Amino acid sequence: MPETVGQILRIDLSSGSSKVEPLNHSTVRDFIGGRGLATKILFDEVDAKVDPLGRENKLIFASGVLTGTGVPSTSRFMVVAKSPLTGSIGCPNAGGYFGPRMKFAGYDLLVIEGRAAEPVYVSIRDDEVKIRSAHHLWGKTTSMTESRIRAGIKDKKVEKRTSIVTIGPAGENLVTFACVMSDGGRTAGRSGLGAIMGSKNLKAITVSGTKKVEIADDAGFKEAMAEFRKELKESRKKTVERRNAYGTWDLISRANPMKLMASVNFQESSFEGFKELEEPENIRRRLFVESQSCFACPYACSKISNVLQPPEYQGKGKGPEYESLVLLGSNCGISDLAAIAKANYLCNELGIDTITAGATISCAMELYEKGYLSERDTGHQLHFGNAKALIDLIEKIAFRQAFGNVLAQGGDQLAKTYGHPECFMGVKGQGMPAWHPQGPDNEVLGLQYATSNHGACHTKCVMPTQGRMVKEKGVVWTVEDQDYVAAADSSGCCWVEYARPSEHNRVLVWLRLVPGLDYSSEQFLQVGERIWNLERLFNLKAGLTAKDDTLPARMIEGSGAKGSTVPLAAMLAEYYKLRGWDRHGIPTDEKLVQLGINLPKEELSALRGKNVLLHEA
Repeated sequence: MPETVGQILRIDLSSGSSKVEPLNHSTVRDFIGGRGLATKILFDEVDAKVDPLGRENKLIFASGVLTGTGVPSTSRFMVVAKSPLTGSIGCPNAGGYFGPRMKFAGYDLLVIEGRAAEPVYVSIRDDEVKIRSAHHLWGKTTSMTESRIRAGIKDKKVEKRTSIVTIGPAGENLVTFACVMSDGGRTAGRSGLGAIMGSKNLKAITVSGTKKVEIADDAGFKEAMAEFRKELKESRKKTVERRNAYGTWDLISRANPMKLMASVNFQESSFEGFKELEEPENIRRRLFVESQSCFACPYACSKISNVLQPPEYQGKGKGPEYESLVLLGSNCGISDLAAIAKANYLCNELGIDTITAGATISCAMELYEKGYLSERDTGHQLHFGNAKALIDLIEKIAFRQAFGNVLAQGGDQLAKTYGHPECFMGVKGQGMPAWHPQGPDNEVLGLQYATSNHGACHTKCVMPTQGRMVKEKGVVWTVEDQDYVAAADSSGCCWVEYARPSEHNRVLVWLRLVPGLDYSSEQFLQVGERIWNLERLFNLKAGLTAKDDTLPARMIEGSGAKGSTVPLAAMLAEYYKLRGWDRHGIPTDEKLVQLGINLPKEELSALRGKNVLLHEA
């Protein structure tokens, strides 16, 4: 493997020290990079029972092994820690430039340990690592934080090649679904890992580098790139044009008419108020400013937008993406595009996951409409469709003011606090994203949500399409997709470009040419399986059980969304069997041996005994 990659930078905020470690090449072979290596470090070094917001939790930023190499659409980086929202492993990812610039500085992973005594930010410039005071940044929005840090970089050449991750007030105030923001609006959104930064008094990390990521087979790489560019001009031309024009905005045109879209807290699977938005040009005409690309990506999916009218909704920023449009829009019964965009801008500035914010507020709206919450509780007449309440509550969540302090714990805790957990639409404490598992022939999506190691998530398995809704193969596809996505995440691949397991042969070519990792298809998918099982073991050690592999009761029972039922129990039994797990969802000895995962027998026996009792209680 090239020697310019494969380093870990450890930063101990408690002592203010840092050190560099080489990566073990056999470990890279087993886990590739990114998500895989970060999961391995977390599993080996962090007690799964730690308080997520305690100093013992570690926060890991991990670039994919292809990131920064010029391979198209491989700019992703992962953020991994024990989640304060779910109590399970958290693993959001983001694109942009932070991951590549980590590699240019010489690091595949940043491992943040301990807790600073006062607010700080970390500055990384190649081999120079400094911990600086962030008193002047604390309390500032994400864009203001980035702006002030950039203004302090006197060398403009350095400033131009610098990427920044930061948190907003929500992370500082330990909102359980605070996110990590990067490069002016790229979001590592799910799992609440912005609160981990806040708990460590870490406001931001800046990184810049001048090193080159070497290519194992330079001639072969150039040939593969030429072939890719040829495809872009010929067979992919229309795809490129559509993504450049609309990004994820055109997903409404598929989801809404097919009844696959969350609406009014998942009580419906389509929304009449979004009928006009089924034509993405209507969104573009009203919001579009410009398109932006991630590093080495031809698609420019990301959209900068603005709202000029009405005055109370004026704003500018990235998005809203499809998931944000739905969770802050249709799932809250809101059709006003300007209001949805404003809510999205606020979430980005304050450092809040738009999906969980929408899932939590829509849960509150259902509780209110059913009489379980009063106006005295909420400070609003919190009916579905109340856009002004949505926007006000987002700000109150970030600063934990009034009812926002209750919402800051997430929808699961909200619903339990008011005695109606059935009103929360989520898995393992995390709100479901925009795709509705009670849509026609879409039951397999319910299995994907229920079995996700990170709580319900749209990036940990491939979203079903018409060709992938054959019921008898849905469980097999779920296992295959989960393993593939885990391995692709570890490579740094964007799932928009490499969105199907059928694409993994292309990933294998890049892995062979760039870092010199030569896998067969079976070996590549087994890396993903190894990662998935290690995540599962971390969660089991943290206290999760097979009981957490579930969905909201009304989805299993068939109420809501026109009575469609998700046959989860039958799918789970088949899923566990295909995974090589016992009926309590615990990997068997044979499966662990096959994957090369060594867990002390007494530890595994304790897990099995505890989980059997909990499952059968």
